[in-house]
Amino acid sequence: MNRDYILAIDPGNEKTGLAVLSHEGELMCRTIVETKELIPHIERIITDYFGITHIVCGNGTNHKRLYPMIQQVGRNHRITTSLIDESHSTEEARKLYWQYNPPTGWRKLVPKGMQFPPEPIDDLTAYVIGMRYTKQLQHVADQVEDVVNDSDIEAKRREAIQRLYNEGETND
Repeated sequence: MNRDYILAIDPGNEKTGLAVLSHEGELMCRTIVETKELIPHIERIITDYFGITHIVCGNGTNHKRLYPMIQQVGRNHRITTSLIDESHSTEEARKLYWQYNPPTGWRKLVPKGMQFPPEPIDDLTAYVIGMRYTKQLQHVADQVEDVVNDSDIEAKRREAIQRLYNEGETND
């Protein structure tokens, strides 16, 4: 079964988070790589997940240096790329971390909002960036559907067709 995937990237100075997700938001894989190894790693992911159709990159730390290289990889593989606002994505990733790894022991007593994950979460931040992109896609699709399904437009179209066929020119 062929599937389409999105590669989401949280660019950083030392390390960069990557996540592959479906257009529906299903997380397929996530990883953190050293930023200096980013481009070769993207190439490997594109090979492993043949159906990657879009690369979305957060517009935060180090994106100005990395995004042109990411765009070039996209062009080489005929994959579209875009930047997305990553404001507060780290906070969302922290919440995700605690959902995937509920606190145990004494950590249960401390509110999750006051805790920091004990390991890097750049991969979850990339997933948040990817989810924001899928939400934007869905929002655009919903707007298009609203226009297509607009009853006024459909009624006018039917009325025009009715007039055309009922009141068309007659050649006597």
